Amino acid sequence: MLEITGLTKRYPGEKQPALQDINLKVKEGEFVAVLGRSGAGKSTLIRCINRLVEPDSGSIVWKGRRITGMNASELRSLRREIGFVFQHFNLLPRLPVLTNVIAGRFGMMPRWRSLTGLFTEGDRKLALASLEEVGLASLAAKRVEALSGGQRQRVAIARVLMQQPSLLLGDEPISSLDPVTSERIMRYIGGLHRERGMTVLLNLHDVISAKAFATRIIGLSGGRIVFDGLPQQLGDQELIRIYPPD
Repeated sequence: MLEITGLTKRYPGEKQPALQDINLKVKEGEFVAVLGRSGAGKSTLIRCINRLVEPDSGSIVWKGRRITGMNASELRSLRREIGFVFQHFNLLPRLPVLTNVIAGRFGMMPRWRSLTGLFTEGDRKLALASLEEVGLASLAAKRVEALSGGQRQRVAIARVLMQQPSLLLGDEPISSLDPVTSERIMRYIGGLHRERGMTVLLNLHDVISAKAFATRIIGLSGGRIVFDGLPQQLGDQELIRIYPPD
């Protein structure tokens, strides 16, 4: 489903590449957690997949289509299939929850409709159904700025559900949340994986959450893959490779 070959990225002014010759295959229906220190290349890897970051070299193929090399129109179409959950929610705080969720359909509706806010009744029903799935239908009319951090992340997940994606990417989606809320968010994402068969690829800072919810773990260090295996295979020696002592 997703095949990454020879992926390399170096940011200007940095001595070491953020990613060095990454080779990775993700099968349909897997829940992959990516672990590593800050600066290990986790965010760069996730963001290269939908080209929020442009790789320097290598190939990314999604369902037989080469993402690297797509033009703007092709990339817009691709992003309809790939949901993205951000660390800091990436919502519109002064707008109602329902409008933020409907924004997940912007890539699938005429540009004039997304700019004017003239949404169809079908869009509204789907948005309410998505909010129901994350337990927030009663807050549809509230402004996002009035919500807690955990509620905002659930709104972000509901927005992703509007896309009905087959691949969910997440860039540290629980790192700014407290432990109880983090577990709740991971349970929502785990439910999408189990109940919808959604393929999931998340950056995580929490080893415990990765082992509890993922079906496979990738460890990055210095921009290279240093571990690729099942959660139960992640022991002390493997963690030292992923998080080497200073």
